[in-house]
Amino acid sequence: MKIPLPPVIKDKILPLPHFPAGFQAVIFRNWGLVDKSRIAAVIGADEETVTREAEALGLDTSIEAQPDWLTKGYITIIRANWHILDYPGICTLLGWDEEKLGYILREDDFLSVKLGNFKPDVVPFRHRALTEEELRQTDKIRFAVLSARDSLPPNGQKPFDFAPAFSTAPIGIKTPLFEERFCYSYCALYGDTFLDRELIDASFPDELLLAYKNLDITGVWTHIVLYTMVEFPFAPEYSKGCRQRQQGMRYLTEKLARYGLKLFLYFNEPRAMPMSFFREHPELLGWENNGYGTMCVSTPEVQNYLRDAVSELVENVPELGGFFTITASENLTNCHSHSQGKKLCPRCAPFSEEDIFSRVNSLVLEGARRVSDTVKVIVWSWGWRQELTPGIIPLLPKDVAVMGVSEQAVEKNINGTLTSVLDYSISLEGPGSYALATWDLAHGTGHRAYAKMQVNNSWELAAVPYIPAFEKPYRHLKKLIEAGEKRPEGLMLSWTLGGFPSPTFEMLARMYSGDHSGFSELMSAIFPEVPSEPLTAALHAFSEAFDNYPFHIGTAYNAPQHYAPANLFHSEKTGFHATMVCFPYDDIDAWRSVFPRETYVKQLKLLSDRWNEGLGLLQNAVEGISISPKTAQLLRCARACGNHFRATYLNCLFVLLREDQKADATLEEILEESESIALESAKLLAQDATLGYESSNHYFYTANSLLEKIINCRYIKEKGIKQYVH
Repeated sequence: MKIPLPPVIKDKILPLPHFPAGFQAVIFRNWGLVDKSRIAAVIGADEETVTREAEALGLDTSIEAQPDWLTKGYITIIRANWHILDYPGICTLLGWDEEKLGYILREDDFLSVKLGNFKPDVVPFRHRALTEEELRQTDKIRFAVLSARDSLPPNGQKPFDFAPAFSTAPIGIKTPLFEERFCYSYCALYGDTFLDRELIDASFPDELLLAYKNLDITGVWTHIVLYTMVEFPFAPEYSKGCRQRQQGMRYLTEKLARYGLKLFLYFNEPRAMPMSFFREHPELLGWENNGYGTMCVSTPEVQNYLRDAVSELVENVPELGGFFTITASENLTNCHSHSQGKKLCPRCAPFSEEDIFSRVNSLVLEGARRVSDTVKVIVWSWGWRQELTPGIIPLLPKDVAVMGVSEQAVEKNINGTLTSVLDYSISLEGPGSYALATWDLAHGTGHRAYAKMQVNNSWELAAVPYIPAFEKPYRHLKKLIEAGEKRPEGLMLSWTLGGFPSPTFEMLARMYSGDHSGFSELMSAIFPEVPSEPLTAALHAFSEAFDNYPFHIGTAYNAPQHYAPANLFHSEKTGFHATMVCFPYDDIDAWRSVFPRETYVKQLKLLSDRWNEGLGLLQNAVEGISISPKTAQLLRCARACGNHFRATYLNCLFVLLREDQKADATLEEILEESESIALESAKLLAQDATLGYESSNHYFYTANSLLEKIINCRYIKEKGIKQYVH
């Protein structure tokens, strides 16, 4: 199956002048991630030359590439090389062909969208002799890198070594308030995992499953592409390996069952197909969009495919817990999934969006009920236009649960700007009136109701396992518990981010069981060695700080908070537009979204300043006492959050200063503090493998990308910036 790669766009080059030669960027960014033989192949050199050039850059030539990067961190590798290598070069580094790269870019949580939906046109960097001036600049890089390395722990934590952080004690719920509490596995790969039992075990390690059991999580969810899981009747070649994947899924469900956990499948079907597919099957085509076409669910053939495929999965994976569906997402699926009410498919034209969305969900339920009376089908309202919800829910079969985003449509006035939530917010707390009305309508039409929440972290900051603004999820769940007849029966606790077995999960688990302790008492039970009053004061400061977050879905997706300590400065405007949770670039107007620049920057300063006050309180609270690993991680998370918030603020100040606008710091102050934050972040990364990581983006930064930020800051300090009028 050939999936088209994103188009290559000429004249889209991202300058990296802090490296004298382009091949040095290839070596620096991939050292320790990819075997030097592959780096050598890409730059046209032998391994000895690559080692010599790495040493000249100050890199540790004694380390070997960790194989986990190719299986668990390939997104980090793709992102690091997107602007410096062409497609063949990236494939060489990964050991893939372009067919596999195309599949991953399309199906691994919209990776091609995150990368910008295009490939910069780059000339392959080949090894060459350096000029005298380039050698002098390389010596400066070597000095900077060696100085930074001298202050890092000599034997740091290995990337992906999460198991030490998964240790938890049982909470022991006797009568839980919610029938399901499921999340995404903290370290699960989003791509094609079921083919390989080693990848299944890496994505769902026993230590993590035990932690979930102890925290009274009842299930985990994962993503599937249906035509890879069952034989695709229209083109069986698309389904190569489907039986092996079913065996892998069965293996996983049996493993989960040993810990009292169920598997839920994220069902976003039927997937759009390349237009080449419809040359053989024109009768299935709904409508075309950007080279892909919908498989029309108004055709009997597609309806039978959905029913039969679901039945086959339920029959062959008998321990399966259920499905949750999305019918209007970034993926093009049914004919109304992207129609916005436009009648684009002649077969579906007589039917409303409400009709088509309910039809898809009815087909899923019919397929499941052919085999099992207990497997659950949960219909998620995410992506529906709000005005459609009252018309869709009554059309759904009674035997499905209806899930709504708890904080959706919550509004807040932030320093004069009105913002609201679509999803992924902790700073704006739910439940909102829209979610409550959704659950009320579900109950009134005979359905069970579920709430989807983000409680550990969100796209407000995904690079930490949890944000210790614990008061916010505490208040959120407390409101759900107290919602009376509108209270949902089940909880989905995370998207791909947010599945870490955290103190937040422990707090919520105690609340599920009917523990009516106040916030301070719950925190004292979780961190018993820390004096209660100073602990509560510090955690209150974090929650107050996070209340200043300038939330909008645009800031959450486009701003640099996930990468900020490593996000490079550019002495001239790049012209690149920020992409979804991937490349922030220098696009401050995308970062701020609906907020005026002044408001956005002011809120970041308020957030950073108050957070650092809380950090000081927490450090004072633990001074002189022996702390548990859980409390030690709390400190690291708090420090990492502080670094990210402050670095995001400094990113903004740099752009403002470059544009000759008012900034509350000099260029030298911005660069020196940014360099300090990059080094501090590298130290934290060496102590805790969970920092910088999120399952669907892998590592947002590496030790080397943080060292590159130091090189970047020193280069600009020496060369200055080219100011221009915005």
